[in-house]
Amino acid sequence: MRRARWMDAFSMHRAERRGLFVVVLAMAGFGGWIAWKRQRAPDPALMAAAEAQLAVWLAEQRAADSLRTRGATDRSAAADSLFAFDPNTATAEDWRRLGLSERQARGVLSYIAHGGTFEHRQDLARLRSLHPDQVARLLPYVQLPDRAEGGGAARAERRWTRDSTRAWTRAERPARPERAPLEVNSCDSAALVALPGVGPSFARGILRYRDQLGGYHSLDQLAEVYVLKDKPEALAQLRTLLTVDTALVRRVPMNSGTVEELAAHPYLRWKLAKALVAYRRQHGPFRTADDLRGCALVDEGTLRTFAPYFSVK
Repeated sequence: MRRARWMDAFSMHRAERRGLFVVVLAMAGFGGWIAWKRQRAPDPALMAAAEAQLAVWLAEQRAADSLRTRGATDRSAAADSLFAFDPNTATAEDWRRLGLSERQARGVLSYIAHGGTFEHRQDLARLRSLHPDQVARLLPYVQLPDRAEGGGAARAERRWTRDSTRAWTRAERPARPERAPLEVNSCDSAALVALPGVGPSFARGILRYRDQLGGYHSLDQLAEVYVLKDKPEALAQLRTLLTVDTALVRRVPMNSGTVEELAAHPYLRWKLAKALVAYRRQHGPFRTADDLRGCALVDEGTLRTFAPYFSVK
């Protein structure tokens, strides 16, 4: 019984035996190829190229080690050659002896030639051509006094002498010109961003919603802008900076507009637009805003909101 089960487990039909034979043959071929590659001598050209790359790498490493050793030696020599100096009178040769490069020495002399001076030891840090480590190394040898506490404030006080006999009063100061309100239906993004407290994000949101509406008929509609929701302080400020010209409002042609055109308006959308077009087909063109009341989906709130954008032409 058990032997029969084992025979059933290992029994295969013809297609399975062919598959197993192909797998075994492929494995044997792959193993033979690996063994042949291991016994084959390496290509002399490849070995020569690898040895050449190794030689180049070793040469670069030796050169880098030599530079590091030379730099350490130069720094040690420079540290031994430091001497007391006055940066206002030091020559190019003096700066080079102090460890500066030719370019750094020219930069220091150019700074002095253009009117730059050193009053205190710490003024040496003003030179951008010097590394902070170089400044720290040279500071003990600078023959200048240290900057006293509060020296910067004292210099500023001496430089900007205040006239104590003259005192401005609020009445004498020139009045700041009042900013004229900006018309929101005709302005561009640059004009909005120029207003205080209005950044690019607010400007984009205001203009995008204006294009969807066809223009603002009231500043209260700014509260419907997505980026201005829950920002009462920004809305209060915008009401003082903007004005609305209702003559620039783009109206929706109710008697000729398609469902897609009507649904594009934020106050109508798809469901209401379909209902209005169907009512228009059944009862004829709209003549006044009151005709919209006949549509079952139009309530008083919708009619009052959409009335400024209604057109029967």
